[in-house]
Formats: sequence, C-alpha cells, structure tokens
Amino acid sequence: MSQLHIPSFRQGAILMTMLENRGQLGRRAFLRLAAGASATAALVACVAPTAPAADTGDMEQVEIGFAWWTGGEQANALFEEAVDRFEAAFPNIHVVRDSVPYGEFHTKILTGYAGGDAPDCHGVPWGTVWSMAHKGVLLDMNGLVEGDPDIDWEGMWPAVTEGCYYPPGTIISLPRESFGLRLYFYNKTIYEEAGLDTPDVAMDAGDWNAGNWTWDAWREQAGQLTQFDENGRRTIMGSNQSADYWNLHTVIPSFGHSMFNEDVTHFNLDAEPVVAWLETLPEMINEERSLGKPDETADFDWASNGKQAIVRSSTWSIPNYRVSWEDIDWDFVPPPRGSHGHSNFVGNDYHSINGTGTANVDAAWELLKFINSPGEDLWWAQNFFGAPFRKENVEPWADSLNEILPRNGWKYMLDMTNTATPWTPVPFQEELNTIHSNEIGQAILGERPVQEVVDSITSKIDAMIAEFE
Repeated sequence: MSQLHIPSFRQGAILMTMLENRGQLGRRAFLRLAAGASATAALVACVAPTAPAADTGDMEQVEIGFAWWTGGEQANALFEEAVDRFEAAFPNIHVVRDSVPYGEFHTKILTGYAGGDAPDCHGVPWGTVWSMAHKGVLLDMNGLVEGDPDIDWEGMWPAVTEGCYYPPGTIISLPRESFGLRLYFYNKTIYEEAGLDTPDVAMDAGDWNAGNWTWDAWREQAGQLTQFDENGRRTIMGSNQSADYWNLHTVIPSFGHSMFNEDVTHFNLDAEPVVAWLETLPEMINEERSLGKPDETADFDWASNGKQAIVRSSTWSIPNYRVSWEDIDWDFVPPPRGSHGHSNFVGNDYHSINGTGTANVDAAWELLKFINSPGEDLWWAQNFFGAPFRKENVEPWADSLNEILPRNGWKYMLDMTNTATPWTPVPFQEELNTIHSNEIGQAILGERPVQEVVDSITSKIDAMIAEFE
C-alpha cells in the first residue's frame, strides 16, 4: 500500500499556532516547521479510496462551482485530490474549484450570494453555518438526505449530525472532513521525574465516567508538577487552560449543564459549578502559578522545550507535535471530567449547497455526498487526525494511526466520539463570542471578581439573544 502524507494544518488552526509561537521557535525553525512538517511526515499506509467511474453514456456534461478554505498547501492538496477522485467517478461533472484563504472566505461567499454568483456548493465554518442558514441562503437538504439510500444518517455520530440542522428539523449541511477533539497531552518525563502517576492511571481507575481524572485531579497535578528555581523563577509550567466559548464546551456539560437553557434564551455560564471552576483559574495563575499569564507564555514555547507538564490542545495539533515534540516522550488523555462525566466538543465544519435557486442541485449533491461517503470519511480522518464522522470508521481509524504513532491515548477515542456534546445551533455565535471574549480574560487573570464578570457577560448575552433578528 502507498503512503499518505499527513498535513500539519487543519483549517488554519495549526498554522495560527505556529504564527503565534514563531518568536519562540526562531525564524528559521518556524519556516522549516511550517514548510516541512507535512511533507516529511509519511504516516498512514493506505491508498486513497476509489469509486468506479459512472457510465456517462449520453449524459449531459455539467459544470459546478465548489469553494473551500484551507490552512496551507498540504491541506489544499487533499481537497484537490478528493475532487480529482470525484471527477474520475463522475466524468460528466466538471468542478470549477475555488480555494480561498480562511480569513477571506466568509466575506467572499456572502459577497457571492449578494451578487447572485455564489458557487453551487461550498464549505461553511462551524458557527457560521447557522448564521448563513438564518439568512436563508443555504438549501434545505431534507429531501436529498432522506431520499438517498447512500446516506446513512444514523450511522454518523449524533454530536456531528445535530449541528447540520437549522432551524430545528431542517438539514442545511453535511459534515466536512473529520471532527477534532480536545485532548490533554502530557510530558511523561516530567511526570516520572516528579514521581507522579501519569493521567492515564487516573483515567483507568474506573469506568469511562467514573475514573479519577477529574478537574480537581488536573489542578492538583498541575500544581505538583510546577517547579521553581531558588530565585522563585518558574522552570516547569504545570499546564495551560482557556475559558473561551470553544473550550467551555469541555467544561459546562461536564457539570451536567447545557451551554444554554432549554429555549436558548440564557447562556449558562453562571451555573454554580461552572463559576466555581472558573474561580480556580485565577488561583492557579496568581497563587499556585501552575498556569501562565499571556506575557509569560508569549515568547517561550514551554511545551516544545520540554518545560510544560500538561498541554491542553486538540487532535489536529498532533501532526505538528510529531515534529516539534520529536524529542519529548508524550501521550494524551481526554479532558478531565466534572461531576457528570467527560465532555468534548465537536470540532468540525460543514459543506452546504447554494439555496438561492442558482445552483445545479443534483450535481452539487453528488459532489458533497461523494466527499461524505464512508471511504472518503476514513481517508479524511487519517489525513487530518480528526475522528471520522461514521461510527464504523472510528476503530479502524484509531488502529491505523496507532500503528504509525503508538500512543496509549488512542484507546479513549471511541468513548470520546461517543460522548462528545453537540453544539447548540445558534445564528448569533459571532456576537456571543465577541461579548464573552471581551471580558472573560479579566476574570481569569484576577483583574475582576469572577462572579462580577460572569454576571456581566450573561446579562449582555441574554440581552443580545432577546434582540437578535
């Protein structure tokens, strides 16, 4: 079987991480990592999926437009390969391809809709998909999904498919690529030198939602692993953590609360156990010093230099870590659990069809259905390190990656995908993120009382929701 090259970029996230850390790496190291990480990492020994070419006979030749965004040349090449396979399987359909930088993509697609020349089908980022559907520009795909025997909707993870609806009951997308999961990586050498059991020991102390890898255990270990020299300067960072909307999806549901109340009029940031969790962060930053402040982490990559014990990151960072952590003995576990178990987000995006009446719906559907097919699903997952959409593909995916990157953490993947918490499809996510991000950092850094910030954020978000049209 031939080798595939795993890209270092997923939707720009890894590239952004590199850009943010380039001062830590040095210019030459940054350029070497960004340019060569994917091309030099031959990982999964499997061939790309193939589909038999359709018997076109006298079928009419058609042309459709398909737009996507990428985070780099390697990721873009994967999209090109997938479309090549589609055109080989459907030689009567020619795809006019439009690869757009992520930062320009949303504006370009909306401009296309406003001008009446949006592509027949296109990618849509997480969050944005619901605001676009709210504008009425995406096709209602219920009839296509329900009437096509090739689509096994129930065979995909509910955490994925629930994000494909807006409004409730209306399918406006198919999942794009794989879906990423939040992971907590750990430096085994630091644990060994400190004489502590690694997090997997706590994870395996009970059933999936009854193990000892809890938020309290994470905090305790981060504190125990943080080290200082005789002058009080930190030499080992315990961990990192964020309280942005994305990361709170691993926190709020773990305490038994949804992100919103049932009628989606209130943001549950003020749930009592969530506030208690938030109050631990300024203590860890300012008193225990097991978490770093922005100015303490901006110019030095603690993790890549082997100086950070626990690293909160995601599946799509693994290709990057295979390069930057080459000399580090590392593994990973799921996010810690709260009183109601483990939670994870569904880090995936979507593909939709132009619903304004200008699209060749039949041809666009064939393309999106092809990219979403079981064989393509597994191939995308192997190339992006994110979990497959289909339940049947998770174990083959984890097994194949474990062959080339043996890690204990792969054994948790099936449980993580099975218990990932679906996003609540809301059309105001950008507005929510803006309100939340403007103030949450003040609470985390201890600049304002946590409860005061939480009350301010929730009141503003609730008012925004009430006025949203």
